[in-house]
Amino acid sequence: MSLFSLLISLAIGLKPIITSSSDKKLEDLRAKVGVPDLIGYNYRTHPDQAAEVKKLTNGRGADLIIDNTGPPGIPADLDSLVRQNGIISIVGFLGGMTADWNPGLLLGLIGKTARLQ
Repeated sequence: MSLFSLLISLAIGLKPIITSSSDKKLEDLRAKVGVPDLIGYNYRTHPDQAAEVKKLTNGRGADLIIDNTGPPGIPADLDSLVRQNGIISIVGFLGGMTADWNPGLLLGLIGKTARLQ
């Protein structure tokens, strides 16, 4: 799903930020898709997703987040979104079906006029 999402993003002209557990995988992916300047970061060496996304977008945040982690990733996804009209699209559940965060965090979607799908 991640590779499919990346290829669709590139095909329609988006500038995706990809994540991986290894710098080698990121380099291999850049070579595989033929985009040497593809933006990405290693989530093991940079675990603060929101900080990395904001750094890579000059403080703006991401318009669309495609999350294959599931519920555990929602708080970081919400923090990584742009201030208005962002979308979090959950496409997988690699992190499981439960999470240990306060469901009240979802009210942040209202403040950002964001959508969770």
